[in-house]
Amino acid sequence: EGSLVSNGLSPGFGVVKLVQLQPDGLIVDGPGPGPTTSVYDASRRVAVDRLHISPRGIEATLPGGESVLDIHHLDHPGKAYDDDDLVCVGFSGHYEAMRGEFGEHMVDGIAGENIIIECEGEIWLDDLGETLTIENQDTGELATFKSARIAAPGVEFSRLCAQRPDDDVSGAELGEIWRFLGRGR
Repeated sequence: EGSLVSNGLSPGFGVVKLVQLQPDGLIVDGPGPGPTTSVYDASRRVAVDRLHISPRGIEATLPGGESVLDIHHLDHPGKAYDDDDLVCVGFSGHYEAMRGEFGEHMVDGIAGENIIIECEGEIWLDDLGETLTIENQDTGELATFKSARIAAPGVEFSRLCAQRPDDDVSGAELGEIWRFLGRGR
């Protein structure tokens, strides 16, 4: 069995604002010779009306009727990640902070989370407790997520933050970006 999560659902401290998936990874080969070999391509995210979440991961049905697996789904043929990263949740308050630090290009969901929750301020791992439950206000159906952990930012995403996706970012600058994004921001 699984759960459906769509826009407008509430986890108690906010409302689901965006649901999306990654049919393929967001890190792709770079444009050619130069200091970077791969880049972060946020255009590969697909916003959908609802997600179907099962113990194997996330899938969605596109408007044309095609069923698509998220890259983190256990049955995705291109899955190259750990088996404990099936669902990723982000918060609008974190994006407000990122826009303040890096610029307006940091739109909600650009980091590739599957679910963005609109909320006041920033939500940290300690605020979540051991589970996060999202309730469908129309049906009462619950989607409960356990074992939350923080996804560390990668070099490619950090270059996107710095608005230099194709350029090398120095060790000191990269460290500052990672400090800002740390703790789950």
